[in-house]
Amino acid sequence: MSTYPMGLGPRPVVCPYCLDPIAFDEDRLYVRDETSTFVRLDLTGEHNPLRRQDALREAFQICGNTAGMPEHYLPAPYLTNGEPLTVAMVGSSRAGKTHLLASMIGEVERGALDAHGLKAVPLHTDSHRSYLDDRVLRLRAGETLAHTEQTDFAEFADGLLVSRGGTTRPVVFFDLSGEDLERTGRVTRFLAAVSAFIFVVDPLRALPLPYLDAVRDRTKQRTDDLGDRSFGTVLDRVGRDGPYVDAAAAIVVGKSDLIRFEPAVARWLTAPENARPSARALRAESRDVYAFLRHHGGPAWLKPFADCARCTLHFASATGGQEDAGGFPQGVRPRRVLTPLLSVFAMCGLLPGADPQEVGL
Repeated sequence: MSTYPMGLGPRPVVCPYCLDPIAFDEDRLYVRDETSTFVRLDLTGEHNPLRRQDALREAFQICGNTAGMPEHYLPAPYLTNGEPLTVAMVGSSRAGKTHLLASMIGEVERGALDAHGLKAVPLHTDSHRSYLDDRVLRLRAGETLAHTEQTDFAEFADGLLVSRGGTTRPVVFFDLSGEDLERTGRVTRFLAAVSAFIFVVDPLRALPLPYLDAVRDRTKQRTDDLGDRSFGTVLDRVGRDGPYVDAAAAIVVGKSDLIRFEPAVARWLTAPENARPSARALRAESRDVYAFLRHHGGPAWLKPFADCARCTLHFASATGGQEDAGGFPQGVRPRRVLTPLLSVFAMCGLLPGADPQEVGL
C-alpha cells in the first residue's frame, strides 16, 4: 500500500518528461547505487520517521508511462511538495543558455535568494552536486563550458526546492541544445508542460553594431534579422490562452558585457540586485530592453514578447567578460543574472511581496 510522507494525500502532478499524471507512490521508489544504476528502495520495514524522511530525500520514483519512451525517474521530493515550477532555457546553441543557467544556480548556491525572502535547497542532493561540479564550479573557475549535446530524451539539468514562508515548490530547469529546441519530435514533448521560459538573445546574432564585428569574426558568427529559430519553434509548440502563450516568459539579452557601454545597457548592468525587484522596476527595465532590441535588432528578436501574455525583458551577463583561449582569464563576474529568475518567480507567485498579476504585463 502506498503512503504519503508529511501527511500528504495523493496529489497528481504532470510528469515533465511524458506529460502523464503521476502521484507519489512508495511502492515505486528507487535509489542510485555507486554505478548510478537504479535499484529498488523498500521502506516497508523502516518505521523511524527521521530515517524515512532522509531516505525519501534521496529517492527517485519510476514513472509508470514507459510506452514508446525510455524508463524515466523523478526525484521523490518533486512529488511530495507544492506545485512544480518548470523553467526552460531557450536559445540557439551558442546563445549562452548554459553559462547563464550555471551563473543563476551559482548565485542561488551562494545564498542570493535570501535577500528576497526565499530559501533554496537541492531537489536531489547528488544530482545537484553533479551539476555544481560539472557546470557551476568549472565556470566560476574561469573555464568555458561545453555546448549542450543533442539528446533523444530531454532531462532537466538541475532542480531546487524553493520556499517562501510555509510554502515549498520544486523548481526544475531544462537546458537543451539549440538544435534540439528546433526539433518538433518527442524530445521537445516536455515543452507542453513548461511553466516558464527564459529566452536568451545572443547580441552577436541580434545586434548589427559595428564594434561587435571583430568578435563575430573571431567566433565565426553573423547577424540574423530573422531572429532565433528556436524561439518560434518553441512558441509554436506550447499551449495558448486565445492568441497568447499562457506561460510566464523572460527575454534576456545575454553577453551584455559586450554592449556595456551603451547607455541603456550600462544603466541596468551596473544596477544592484540586492533590492527586491518591484513591478515598476521590472517594467522600466523591460521598456529599455524592448526599445534597444527593437531599434538595433528588429522585431523578430522580440517574438516572445509579442506571443506571451506575461513577459519581462532584461540585460545580463553570465561571465562579465569575453572568452579568450577557451576560458575567462580575468575571472567570472556575473551581472544581473538573478533578476530574470526573480521575475519568473514573481510571475509564478513564488516571490514574496510581488503581485503575479502586475509583473510581466
